[in-house]
Amino acid sequence: MIYVWAILVIGGLFTALAILLLLAGRYLVNYKPCTVSLSDGSQSFTVDGGSNLLSVLLERQIKVPAACGGKGMCGYCKVRVLEGGGSVLPTERPFLSRRDVASGLRLACQVKVRENIRVAVPDFLDVV
Repeated sequence: MIYVWAILVIGGLFTALAILLLLAGRYLVNYKPCTVSLSDGSQSFTVDGGSNLLSVLLERQIKVPAACGGKGMCGYCKVRVLEGGGSVLPTERPFLSRRDVASGLRLACQVKVRENIRVAVPDFLDVV
């Protein structure tokens, strides 16, 4: 009988913790709509914040190569982030030289759209 109560109490604690995590994720990580602009002025669109930049660009038919499907393992999805984008992540560092980082080059699959962002999508000849 004591085992049944122990299982019920532990199960109840895990359920309460799961509900708290879901609520925290919904209210604490709720990004506002953000504007993504291309530096050449050809496109500007509003998206829900929280997605990665690569998926946002691909949804708008802006072609960016990604051999690994956006998993941060190939380093092909390089774009120049001119405004926004946050700091360079440790997962990007193996694919970017110091010169790349200084010039704003980033992996689109690793950049989360959390604020308004302006990017230059390269012709891929000078980046790869």
